[in-house]
Amino acid sequence: VAGELLFWHPPPPPPPSQPSRTVSVVTQPPVDEAVLVASLGAFGTPRSISPLAQKGAYSATFFDLRAAVAAANRLHGATLGGSRVRARFLDDAAWRQGLLAVHGVAPTVHNVEVATLFRNCGDVMDVRGGGGLRVVCFYDVRHAYAALALSGTELHGQPIHVLTAALAAAATGGGLSPSALPSPP
Repeated sequence: VAGELLFWHPPPPPPPSQPSRTVSVVTQPPVDEAVLVASLGAFGTPRSISPLAQKGAYSATFFDLRAAVAAANRLHGATLGGSRVRARFLDDAAWRQGLLAVHGVAPTVHNVEVATLFRNCGDVMDVRGGGGLRVVCFYDVRHAYAALALSGTELHGQPIHVLTAALAAAATGGGLSPSALPSPP
């Protein structure tokens, strides 16, 4: 409308698609890479930061899912070094990162007991499953790798076997799917 001042409002946060550890960050105009790296590091340790084909666009993969969620939510619509920021989750081809398959669990063991054992290695997001197979989801992939050492531990007198979900899926013909696993925060 003529004569009215129009104010730019940042766009709403990206739609609540499935959060992943990988975030696309686009700045217009492009911001210095060192500024972007420092800003992303404020949310947690990035596993990698890679330039994308579009000028001013990067993908950042975090070890911890919570850091990726915080980065996407706080950076989207913000201003960084004088540039507007758009941030969104990228489809995480490695959706199994942070997931462990636990075989040999006695049927009398509750998922709470499984979570309690695995919390010794880091923050557990969720435990799913029943019977002899449980899926343990960690927020941080480094904690999941540390928990592999629990293989051979006894629960209710029965040794458990811990595998990465990717290895377990390969061994079972891909029997683990994203839809059957815990939902991120």
